[in-house]
Amino acid sequence: MPPDRFPLALLEQPVSQRLAYFQGYTMAHPRLVDTAHQLMHAIYQPSGASLIFIFGPTGVGKSTLLRRICQKIITDALPDLENNPNRIPIAGIEVIAPEFSDFSWKEFYLRALKALQEPMLEYKVSPTDTKLKLRMALEHALHYRQLNAFYIDEAQNLAKVASGRRLRDQTDCIKSLASLSGVPFLLCGTYELLMLRNLSAQLCRRSIDIHLCRYRAESEADLKVFQSVVQTFQQHLPLAEIPALLPAWEFFYERSIGCVGILKDWLVRTLCAVLDSNPNAKTCTMRQLESQAWSAEQCLLMLAEAREHERLLLERDTAGADLRLALGLQPTAHQQCPSSAQESEAPQPNRVGQPFPKRRTVGAPQDN
Repeated sequence: MPPDRFPLALLEQPVSQRLAYFQGYTMAHPRLVDTAHQLMHAIYQPSGASLIFIFGPTGVGKSTLLRRICQKIITDALPDLENNPNRIPIAGIEVIAPEFSDFSWKEFYLRALKALQEPMLEYKVSPTDTKLKLRMALEHALHYRQLNAFYIDEAQNLAKVASGRRLRDQTDCIKSLASLSGVPFLLCGTYELLMLRNLSAQLCRRSIDIHLCRYRAESEADLKVFQSVVQTFQQHLPLAEIPALLPAWEFFYERSIGCVGILKDWLVRTLCAVLDSNPNAKTCTMRQLESQAWSAEQCLLMLAEAREHERLLLERDTAGADLRLALGLQPTAHQQCPSSAQESEAPQPNRVGQPFPKRRTVGAPQDN
């Protein structure tokens, strides 16, 4: 069996197992590996950031990143877990979108306590318990379980509150939990999460940003990696004949906007449809793949959202100069843009029929 293909014995297994294999298959593509390395360094660094913001476009692979980090942290902690079975190296929850912009902290605390396997929770908590009591219980559980990190997936839902003041309160509450328990919190979500960043100077100092971005068509290196991703996926689709995906890689890039997660979901949908219609299907065709693709309108919407936030994340050319001026320092030579000034001073061509400007003598007769 070639080392870069799925186990051929899968072809003899039920459809459900073949689907489960491909759904669970994770590809260590360069962007995922690099971001995972950044995240691990942020979790273990001595300075101890309280909050780590992980954001990117929808379908870029953030949930896959979290699974990879969980596996790594648990694997590293296995020797200690043999002597300390009460320890939980990493745990987390997915934040549910609130109804009517009214985020429930009581529900958040309860779900977090369940994730930390709080014993006999149903007997310890009653509907009349206050948020303060639940919060104190969570602080104790975080400390007792000796976590390396606690993650909050879909964390952009924390920002869905009614007012700007409460928006800052959301982040301050999470930061306080992290500081008091000594456990860094990973806030993972879409670009909507950006509104929770940099709400105060203290938050800036105690937080780290990690951007998991899509593969961009403007980069030749990115396109080569994306082609490699397509080729790897086609090798691991559990079908008797390898489907020819690579020749149509541009179409796969177009309908995934360069996000590996979107591409993976698309292939899972196609595989499910193919095997549902014919469990003995040998391969999948481009027509079947096209039928399961997101529409061009949907892709345009996802791309517009991604590009807008990518633009906002780019540091302005004058940001460094602005900082130095605010500190009372002069901008460095490379921060100044004399070419821009020269261009602004260069004479502009006149429109047809419009004379060049010149000073006229006061009281002199005007030219016709």
